[in-house]
Amino acid sequence: MLPLPPWLHPAQAYLLGISGGRDSIALYHWLRSHGFKKMIPCHLNHQLRGPESQADEAFLKKLLGPSLITKSVDVTRLASQEKVSLETAARHARHQFFEECATITGTSDLLLAHHADDQAETALFNLLRGSSGLKAMAEQNQIGQLSILRPFLRIRRSQIDAFIKKGKFPYREDSSNISPFATRNRIRHELLPLLNDILKHDPTPSLLRSLRLNTELEEIAQHHLDSLEILDPQGRIHLPSFRNLPLSIQKKALHRYLSDHAIPELSSKLISRALTLLTAQGPPSINLPGGKRLRRKEARLFISS
Repeated sequence: MLPLPPWLHPAQAYLLGISGGRDSIALYHWLRSHGFKKMIPCHLNHQLRGPESQADEAFLKKLLGPSLITKSVDVTRLASQEKVSLETAARHARHQFFEECATITGTSDLLLAHHADDQAETALFNLLRGSSGLKAMAEQNQIGQLSILRPFLRIRRSQIDAFIKKGKFPYREDSSNISPFATRNRIRHELLPLLNDILKHDPTPSLLRSLRLNTELEEIAQHHLDSLEILDPQGRIHLPSFRNLPLSIQKKALHRYLSDHAIPELSSKLISRALTLLTAQGPPSINLPGGKRLRRKEARLFISS
């Protein structure tokens, strides 16, 4: 049986994000095997795969019965309305759905089934696209009122496969996970196997070790940021104070400021554009993902619609 993290408690109530796929089904049965009886499974139908999406929901309703909370969202239309990618729109829809589940149930601890191979793929994806270095997911983090918990984040995909096979647990296959057109899928099915062949060993453990080291360094940087006073009483960046910081800290601070204001699709390119606002010779504002703007006015930086 897969080990239970010390921060999980069988007597406590948890929301459980469940798709019907192998990983979330494994998490559900794994929790049951450890005596968790207060799970509240929550499923969002993204309407991205037509009949398959409907079949996923039907499968979960049969498995979980009336305990399942479901909602259906047209993510394609949402992406068009918000002028963001499908991935970002889906993430926004899930977050809103889980927030609604927390409000309805009074339970804000949310369990998700991301595992160590997801973590390595995420770290490599973020590194290669320039998303502020080698970053991935945390085992525990707070987003709004939700406490996000990922008990499988140190567990390999092979261990989950073995658990599913041993228990003979049925699950749904997501055809989009093998699509060669999705970047994350190509990293999983093409890039990582190629690196394995070139290096003659599995690159995932090395990626995870590098990620842990980077996380430790990031914690040091965040601790330093906490000690700085760069915001005015209205929560705007005070430019006279900000300009005195080293460039590396400016980048970290801007990334954190935008992230704290829920700006999606952050990248090193966007942070570099934001830095052009620091001087009077630079533009007075730049566009941000999600239809917002970062503005400079009266020696302050702030976000507006």
